[in-house]
Amino acid sequence: MRESRNPFRLRASEQIETDAMFIRLFEPSMLELLPQEGLWDRPQILRSAPGAGKTSLLRLFTPTALLNLHTLRTHDFGQALFQKLSSMGAVDESGPRLLGVLLSCARNYATLEDLDCDASRKTRLLYGLLNARILLATLRGAVALKRLDYPAGLSRIELVPKSEKKSEELANIPTNGKELHDWAMQLEATVCDAIDSFGPFETAALPGHDTLISLLVLKEREVRIDGTVVADRLLIMLDDVHKLTQRQRESLFPTILDLRPSCGFWIAERFEALTTNEMLSLGATQGRDFGDVILLEQFWRQYPKRFEHLVMNVADRRAGAALDGEISTLAGCLGDSLEDSKGTEKHREVLAKIKDRVEKTAAGNSVFTHWLIAPHLYKGTAREQALAWRALEILMQRELNSSQRAFDFSLSINELEAKDGSDVRNAADLFISDEFKLPYYFGPSRLAALSSSNVEQFLHLAGDEFEELVAQALLKKEPLLTPERQHAILVKGAGSFWKDIPRRARNAREVLVFLDSIGRFCRWTTYQPNAPYSPGVNGIAISMADRERLLTGAKPKDRQYGKLADVLASCLAQNLLDATLNYKCKGANWMVLYLNRLLCAHFGLPLGYGGFREKKLKDLATWLDPGYREPKKDEQLI
Repeated sequence: MRESRNPFRLRASEQIETDAMFIRLFEPSMLELLPQEGLWDRPQILRSAPGAGKTSLLRLFTPTALLNLHTLRTHDFGQALFQKLSSMGAVDESGPRLLGVLLSCARNYATLEDLDCDASRKTRLLYGLLNARILLATLRGAVALKRLDYPAGLSRIELVPKSEKKSEELANIPTNGKELHDWAMQLEATVCDAIDSFGPFETAALPGHDTLISLLVLKEREVRIDGTVVADRLLIMLDDVHKLTQRQRESLFPTILDLRPSCGFWIAERFEALTTNEMLSLGATQGRDFGDVILLEQFWRQYPKRFEHLVMNVADRRAGAALDGEISTLAGCLGDSLEDSKGTEKHREVLAKIKDRVEKTAAGNSVFTHWLIAPHLYKGTAREQALAWRALEILMQRELNSSQRAFDFSLSINELEAKDGSDVRNAADLFISDEFKLPYYFGPSRLAALSSSNVEQFLHLAGDEFEELVAQALLKKEPLLTPERQHAILVKGAGSFWKDIPRRARNAREVLVFLDSIGRFCRWTTYQPNAPYSPGVNGIAISMADRERLLTGAKPKDRQYGKLADVLASCLAQNLLDATLNYKCKGANWMVLYLNRLLCAHFGLPLGYGGFREKKLKDLATWLDPGYREPKKDEQLI
């Protein structure tokens, strides 16, 4: 594969043509997602919105990827990954120890539901097609793992029974690799002919199986080449399982559990495959048979610093793989300070305006006499002083709004310092940026935060920034993005993300109206003069009891919320909202729904977590139609 001018544009694993380039770009930190226990013993389910990295993770365990990793293990970009996979037992100094079989469910399977036959025969066709392709992929993988030619190497494969006990279900299935390959090819062709047939067919003669006999074959027989076991471990990986129909998925999952395969079995699918109720329950499935469901974005949200480390390492790997090679790191090219000469001059102007405004507010009011002479207001850089005065203005507004103030005695400096916390300073930073059009979304940490725990979202944003850096390098300029340019690029990316929502989400019109309502509500609440929920609000919450009403909808009065439940599920499936269940606040448990961080940038909101407002279902229902209405000036903030 020819090196790319901008490797950040290679977002899908399928776009990375060679395994050598794939290994070069793969960041070992991604493997932190996988559990340390039961990885090879129990079926694992990986779920996420599009672009979280499921397919890349699966591709890493395929024979050609492991072989390339073994070859490149001494290179700087391959050492850490090789050591990590060695500790997992997937590879060692002698070569791959794992036979990974990757199969996509995006081809033909769903069309089986359109055939004119009963459900049981459709299931037989489904399992027949899966059995054929799993066995074919296993045989091809074994040949590739031992660097043999295909199909010539098939004749050297034998599937040897692990015990003398013979299963009647496998009596007619060949044990020689070449014969098994021909058997599976014929089975696949017969099923595909049935799918492609335009004329009537005899349903009694349809091919297929009642279960995944391919797993029985691989459970009861060892794959050997020239008498030697191909690998210590076997891993079957089904990708794109969301492409199956709901009925097919409901049949497949229990079948896998019933068979209790002795090999590893991973299932990767998007959230869009889940029902509304499953999405509102986060799709979590736990038990002794399945491992805990691996929810990719949710995992990284629990460890934001680890995600930042992951994506910035991803960025450096991508930058290092660029065609010109002049930019080796992205983080080092992102200016993260507003304290340069241009910024200092701007903040002097901001400081003068805020100070004048504060002094006018305090004029004739002895309450704030001591606050206006607080030493910290006159120390530090122009930016630091501007933030201090803007924080003071917020705190003054809180005092002026306080219904408990009965006396006009002067507040002490100690009282000011006790109230002037980091949350107020962060609100002041946001307010200044919004009012005076100063950059807010810039620097490596905020770039990572804007990615909302989704690798593809990060690559999109980082790719836009890298594109401009490459242009600067071509013009022989220092490759450095100022905070102003970063802010402009990222806000533009947020706008593109917003415009792309109708293409991605089900119930697109309602989703847009609902998200717009949340965004405008959060913005109105955040930018109140007294910053009541500093540093700001970027989410809403419903009680767990109301969530239960959405899940059941059993009572007639609750059925009106069916559309709301569907819209919420669609938002969660596309990573437009991030849900936290059982959040304890005000003596109750809540389901908190935070906006995707790029939507925060679209609405000019802060990026932290914890700022949300509780809402009733009846209020949210109106946010679908006609949408959120901003309160009038004389209405109280409730």
